[in-house]
Amino acid sequence: MINLSQYQQLFDIDNTTERCKKVNDTMDQFWKSELDQLAGELLGQDYRIATYGQTLVTTYHDSLNPKYAEQKKDTNIGKRYFAQIVRKIGNKEIILLTLEFNGVEQQMYVYTELSFYQVNALIKSGQLSTELSELDSDVRVFARTSSFTKNEIERSLLEQELSAMVKPRIRPWIYFGLAIPMEGNYEVADIIKMLNYVWEQTTALRNYALEDRQQNAKAAHIMELIASAGKPYSVSLFGHSYQIYYGALETDKSNVREQGFTLKREGQTIVQGTFYYGEYNERKGLNKPVLAVDVGGSNHIYANVSVLLGDDRKEWWIQKSFKMMNHDNEALKHRALDLLRQHGIPVRNENEYLTGTYINSEQRFEEDLTEIKGRFACAALLFAHVNGRGKFKFLETEDQSTVESEGNSIDDDNSNEIIEYISNFDFTVINETIQNSSLTFDKDLILDLHLNLTALDEKHFVILSGISGTGKTQLAKLYANAVYGLSYGADNPYLSLIPVRPDWSDGTALFGYYSSFEHQYIMTEFLKVLMHAHEEREKPHFIVLDEMNLARVEYYLSDYLSGVESHKEIPLHNRNDLEEIPGKISIPPNVYLIGTINVDETTHSISDKVLDRAFVMTLSDVDLKTFWSRVEDGVRLELQNEFTFLKKLNSMLTPYHLHFGYRTMNEMIQKMSRHLTLEVEYQLARKVMLDRVISEKVLPKLRGDDRITELLVELKENFTEHLGEESTSLGHIIRMEKELARYGATQFWR
Repeated sequence: MINLSQYQQLFDIDNTTERCKKVNDTMDQFWKSELDQLAGELLGQDYRIATYGQTLVTTYHDSLNPKYAEQKKDTNIGKRYFAQIVRKIGNKEIILLTLEFNGVEQQMYVYTELSFYQVNALIKSGQLSTELSELDSDVRVFARTSSFTKNEIERSLLEQELSAMVKPRIRPWIYFGLAIPMEGNYEVADIIKMLNYVWEQTTALRNYALEDRQQNAKAAHIMELIASAGKPYSVSLFGHSYQIYYGALETDKSNVREQGFTLKREGQTIVQGTFYYGEYNERKGLNKPVLAVDVGGSNHIYANVSVLLGDDRKEWWIQKSFKMMNHDNEALKHRALDLLRQHGIPVRNENEYLTGTYINSEQRFEEDLTEIKGRFACAALLFAHVNGRGKFKFLETEDQSTVESEGNSIDDDNSNEIIEYISNFDFTVINETIQNSSLTFDKDLILDLHLNLTALDEKHFVILSGISGTGKTQLAKLYANAVYGLSYGADNPYLSLIPVRPDWSDGTALFGYYSSFEHQYIMTEFLKVLMHAHEEREKPHFIVLDEMNLARVEYYLSDYLSGVESHKEIPLHNRNDLEEIPGKISIPPNVYLIGTINVDETTHSISDKVLDRAFVMTLSDVDLKTFWSRVEDGVRLELQNEFTFLKKLNSMLTPYHLHFGYRTMNEMIQKMSRHLTLEVEYQLARKVMLDRVISEKVLPKLRGDDRITELLVELKENFTEHLGEESTSLGHIIRMEKELARYGATQFWR
């Protein structure tokens, strides 16, 4: 007999340590055994039982550790328990059936789950209404709202509510099953009957999810093959020789993995692009595996991978269309396909090109993978050349008119719709987008920035302070792009990065001025954004003032601060012959201003007038552990010892506020990694290269008075041990010690 009321009492225990232990001891082994027996009867084999037990055990031990006890004290962990029957297909597991006791909602759930993308696919195919009609009336539908909560949706409204989630990029899991209040007694056999009942009721939905997962696994294998082709690709484009180099495939953090590539000519970087290997079309909420390729942050290829799946040999013909406003898209398409022909890529029907042939029975491509991947990269580069996105152009002998793009996105090139930028300030969506990037930022930091920018209805002004290289500008760009569902590298027409100049001394630096000499109004990027923000009031516009304290902030920003506080218009001019420039302009509430500052001898302090009107965030903590986990596996293997020492060096510098950020670490790692690619005869000893990057990237910022005496002693000991007595870095430290003893202060520079 199971007493659900007693289960609820366990979930209601205030102390996290006690709660996790009792929930685990009471439920885990019992329900794991019961579901194992049930799964054996239902499936026989090819399954495993997943439970919440490991999380409970980990939280229990962490709560006993003084290092983590405080942060674990007030969590909801341990206020629920679940056991699931799961099956692995490809490299991912699919949950077939779940029994959940939820103490937060005080409900016992039995359900089968489908992803938002799977249910949306059923909507698009018209199958959802049929599937729902075959369920008994007591089978309910829920959408996940958080780890511990669900929201019930009326069946008749399910299609409508899910369709409304597509544009704001809300992607909850959908559950089909039963919900029972956590009270009263139940025989174990009765709960098992409920599990059997839901299993039978959701057979069609479960089979659809299994088939979909199998298809996705096959598509993922195809993309894995293409991603694995890492050899440089040499190609002649417009009569010039180029080389295409591929970067590392990013760790799988979401349904889209990224792999950068670089086009070079004689060692010179021409342009960079990215391969995207996606399990879903996240923007449209479609359950369609895709391979996309962009150049310079703008998408040019969007290929449906599932068209290759079948029982026979499949040629991968990809349709190409252009969808740019105010341009002859047919002419652009013909020009692009003609260029593909000229460069050896087969074309048919004047709208399709061939990338390769896949043999399903052998799960391989007929052609060499390097050639297939090269075709994708070259096609994207030629498309970028034709439509002018990112203003990228190859050198060619014949004249080509420059075409400007009205927008860019990872979107379906077979569609004729104009690309629409949709903003969404839902923190869950923003955080997931940022966490799925290759950059390293803590969730609490992202949350703080989000609240600082959105807490006030009409004023959005944040200052990001900290040592150089901690990613202040990257964070600002990453957040702005995440609001629009864009990756970090994508172009965002609603984001302007404005470097501050030291000679800015008044408001004209931002708002411009009328030049009597030139007889025209001198426009600025800042003013352009304000005018555009007035035109598109429903769109948030982000402005990043980079290194804003290179000039005196209170001088050039005073008009802006006054306009935000007073809600009054800022005068620009008093002329009647300037139709395009208004005489006055206000600061609309859809403008979000982010300033980045470094504090050193080259910058100015920020006055109280400015500080009182902004949220000031400090980015000085550097999470090198997470940074290192996102570095390519091969690099981590080769440079683990060097990284360990650099991490130790950073910890020595941190108490003195002399530590370095992600940029410095990344550049040192890149140089040492590039050094190891040279022929052996040209390589230096590894500790010599480590010594050089330290002396070139870390020590130049070393300075101070007698307060750094102990630091210099510690550095000298460690450099002697790890770099050697002849090292350049040790020489600098010995010299600085002598200068400190003589003058009472020292610095790297002589």
